[in-house]
Amino acid sequence: MHIPRALAVAIGLSLGAPVAGAEPACPNRVVEAAKKAVPDAALAKCVAKKSGAGFEAVLRRKDKSLVEVVISAKGELEEMEEVVPISAIPPAVAKAFAARYPKATIAKAEKITKADKRVEFELAFKLGEAKKEATFKADGTFVEEE
Repeated sequence: MHIPRALAVAIGLSLGAPVAGAEPACPNRVVEAAKKAVPDAALAKCVAKKSGAGFEAVLRRKDKSLVEVVISAKGELEEMEEVVPISAIPPAVAKAFAARYPKATIAKAEKITKADKRVEFELAFKLGEAKKEATFKADGTFVEEE
């Protein structure tokens, strides 16, 4: 029985299994580092970074939420990014955001955990017609705007 390629890819991704030809294969050390970083998730996607210095992987948890990780070519976790409820933003970050963008409303929040355990929050918002993102350290210090 022949299964169409698109269906095989969809089935493989829904099960969290790598599918031959769907993405470039990541080295075992990268896959293992990703699974160690997020043990309750299955690898959904893994690609080499455009710079060639490591890999970006997406893992899917049982609740269907996604976690993005950046893994070095040596298999070391560099960064982990996951969507969090807006209510999970630390008060210092919420206060700093409100002071810097008094007319904006947060649409989405992502928690970014660096390899050294530093935590930042990337907040997506709309200001007028422009969609923007601002990053703050957990203590409320402004980092950057995109």
